[in-house]
Amino acid sequence: MASFIFLLSFFFTFAAQATDFSGEAIAVDGDTLIIEGMHVDLWGIDAPELDQICQRKGADWPCGLAAKSHLSKFIEGRVVTCVEKQSASNTYSNSKCAVGSLDLGAEMVEVGLALPIGPIKDSYYIRSYKEARGLGRGIHAGRF
Repeated sequence: MASFIFLLSFFFTFAAQATDFSGEAIAVDGDTLIIEGMHVDLWGIDAPELDQICQRKGADWPCGLAAKSHLSKFIEGRVVTCVEKQSASNTYSNSKCAVGSLDLGAEMVEVGLALPIGPIKDSYYIRSYKEARGLGRGIHAGRF
């Protein structure tokens, strides 16, 4: 019986490690990271493209660069932990990532630098989106 429990715990440990990973990250843009060579798209959000220009108070605003800058500052010097939601290869992942207990997707939506996408059942992203839009944060301050 003890050997069965050992094998079962080994299996669950291996399965958890196959989908969870962490490390220092580099922001490629507002919704993409590189962690130890792995290209990681943040699950459930879409940020402006790196070269995207938005309008704010009638003037051009580099919202894509603003999104990358915010994400870069948020993760700088911190360990990012991800749970893979979808994998296309061993060098690409679509994952829900966090710094400690702070979800990166929720952070980007909350500050108005990303939108929730897809069939998201995580109501926090929707609440964050409505709050950011209502307060005119980030891209909601103008046209995008």
